[in-house]
Amino acid sequence: MGTGLWMSMAITGATMLVLACVGLPFLIASWNGRQLLATGIAAQAVIESMADTGVTINGQPLVSFVLGVRTRDGQVHRVTHRQSLPRLPMGMVVPGAVVPVKVDPQRRDRVRIDWASWRPTPYGA
Repeated sequence: MGTGLWMSMAITGATMLVLACVGLPFLIASWNGRQLLATGIAAQAVIESMADTGVTINGQPLVSFVLGVRTRDGQVHRVTHRQSLPRLPMGMVVPGAVVPVKVDPQRRDRVRIDWASWRPTPYGA
């Protein structure tokens, strides 16, 4: 094999390694989020605060939320959570809004906002 072929294989291998190191955490987080939406316990959360992280994923901003999560037993606990915010509800998701979440039964600090189940609350309701 020639030197050019070895260099080509080394560059390709290094590129694949870098892409795996960068992309793998995003894939794992996405899979964990989908898993939590499928198996988590349904609850409601009040958005206490939110801040743009400066990161955009697939055209959607990644937002840092502070949520007051109320579980079915009536207990409220505060969770800091980062999740992408779909463009459609962007202007209606503000501090004070109530959003449906799924809570990990083993770790109450792991939540996922269930955007598919979210319905805007009429003004003044």
